[in-house]
Amino acid sequence: MMNEFERRIRQRLKDDFPHYAKKCLKIRLKTGGVAPFVLNRAQRHIHKELEAQKQKTGRIRALILKGRQQGCSTYVAARFYWKITHSFGARGFVLTHLEEASRNLLQIVQRFHRECPYLVRPRATAENAEEIVFGRLDSALRCGSAGSSGVGRSQTLQFFHGSEVAYWPRATTHMAGILQAVPDMKGTEIILESTADGAEGLFYSMCMAAQSGEIPYRLIFVPWFWQPEYRLELPEKTVLSAEEEDYKQRHNLTAAQMLWRRARIGELGGVWAFRREYPATVEEAFHSDRPGALWTRAMLEKNRVRKNAVPPLMRVVVAIDPAAGHGARNDETGIIVAGLGEDGHGYVLEDLSGRYSPLRWARRAVKAFHDYKADRIVAEVNQGGAMVEQTLRSCDAKIPYKAVHASRGKYARAEPVAALDEAGRIHHAGVFGALEDQMCGFTGGSNAAGGKSPDRVDARVWALTELMLGKASQGPQIW
Repeated sequence: MMNEFERRIRQRLKDDFPHYAKKCLKIRLKTGGVAPFVLNRAQRHIHKELEAQKQKTGRIRALILKGRQQGCSTYVAARFYWKITHSFGARGFVLTHLEEASRNLLQIVQRFHRECPYLVRPRATAENAEEIVFGRLDSALRCGSAGSSGVGRSQTLQFFHGSEVAYWPRATTHMAGILQAVPDMKGTEIILESTADGAEGLFYSMCMAAQSGEIPYRLIFVPWFWQPEYRLELPEKTVLSAEEEDYKQRHNLTAAQMLWRRARIGELGGVWAFRREYPATVEEAFHSDRPGALWTRAMLEKNRVRKNAVPPLMRVVVAIDPAAGHGARNDETGIIVAGLGEDGHGYVLEDLSGRYSPLRWARRAVKAFHDYKADRIVAEVNQGGAMVEQTLRSCDAKIPYKAVHASRGKYARAEPVAALDEAGRIHHAGVFGALEDQMCGFTGGSNAAGGKSPDRVDARVWALTELMLGKASQGPQIW
């Protein structure tokens, strides 16, 4: 019989999962061996979000969008083991995309049980490759794979874990069946987690519906850079590209994290594969095209060239779309360097956009002008008027400069340039992730670019209009 002190210990183990995990569960380390299960940053975030939903609604309905090897599946497996071994008559089910993944998850649970201290470990009355049963509790945790039809349909469940849902071969059929096995009652939990597999399929649709509040699921996102091991230290100083520097600043990363990202991009064969496997935002995970957008990723990818494949250039311009302000919440200043090749095609050479003070964006643009031996700087002056030219000339009084005024809407100005992209006459010399995200989300409506002004797109349009559609006359030009 337990005394009061022992009862308090047992009660905390029952109520406080992070404490229970550290004291009672063991995990296999990536470096080998086993160690107490101390939740990492991603797992702590997931736990906080789930507990907040449970406190608010009494039940858990969650979608977890994450990168690879962040411990999400391990967390959910541990959570369900904790729940089931502290409950009577509880049933849990794990459905994975592959039989091998199902076995691996069950092995994680079996390790939890094997390493759990004797005083808090219930007796397993059955344990095999598909389930672990706790007879005295009348509770069990079973695993299956989405490759089997009808799996889990006949059961009544309190806890369901769908792993790598985006890769289920018959996702809609499985979801229609097995989710109905979980009653809509307090204390029940449905947790669906996955890396992304493009902007299609059931998992994508559910994530978008959860994000917009159409379904009562909480969308939990875990960025890749929360993992402390995702960094690469090199002895020599490494220079980051403009795209890498922009990414680094937007997500407040270190050079070591950027070097790790660069190495993984090389291993995976490109930045889009990296963004799918190791996303920094929900948008990156799905890198989806917005319906009605002027550009698609397939179009940009088809026209992409390597930097060393750019032909001799007849003209180069630096185009600027200045932001109205320069605070942390203001729009970015778009700065795009582009050239016109001897083949008559346009080439986007650099995206130097960002949130700058007026003097900083002017210095950045003037430096790019000299670095690329450009012919002129083109700047939209609707927001700044004479200030734009004055700021540029404070950095270089002799800079060749052309002011352009936007008399038509952004969409109308962008259409002729997008037509050249569609015809295969404009190429990106490399990958410009933030610019391409704006382009593939730009519909001209109020939702374009996530509700913010697409400054990178605007600067790109001005540059290519000047090179391929504009008039050769000097002075202000109305488009």
